[in-house]
Amino acid sequence: MKPIKLTLAGLCLSAATSLFAANHTTQNHENMNHANMNHGTNSNSHHAAYHNEMMTKDDYKVVLHTNKPFVNGNNEVEIMISHMEKTVNNAEVKIKFFMPEMPGMPYMEYESKAKFEDGKYKCDVNLAMNGTWQYQLRFRTDDKKIRMVKGSVNY
Repeated sequence: MKPIKLTLAGLCLSAATSLFAANHTTQNHENMNHANMNHGTNSNSHHAAYHNEMMTKDDYKVVLHTNKPFVNGNNEVEIMISHMEKTVNNAEVKIKFFMPEMPGMPYMEYESKAKFEDGKYKCDVNLAMNGTWQYQLRFRTDDKKIRMVKGSVNY
């Protein structure tokens, strides 16, 4: 009786996987939310510069960009912040990259303050190893409110 149950469970799992794959391959690409995606410039997106546009709840637009792909060690990051199509040039900007603890690996974190120059905020971020790094970008504007956007980088 046990082999029959295992066979039935396998068939159900196979059918569910097929249905799931069919639903995801027929999605209309134009209806996807591209603002929350990181599209690389080639098929090997880990070999491309990073570019991600995000919005805060009160319509601040934040763009996080690198000119080169992320690597182990120092990475120059550019941050553009605008509100109502005007550049925000006097905010206090901090970014924290972190990798959660995993089996056999401790929690890792790198925090940096960005400086405004040439129309954008710039900072260096030092990533210790390959993998998925999450980030939290916080900025304080003249109204003393702290706003935050989140994302992740996989390299």
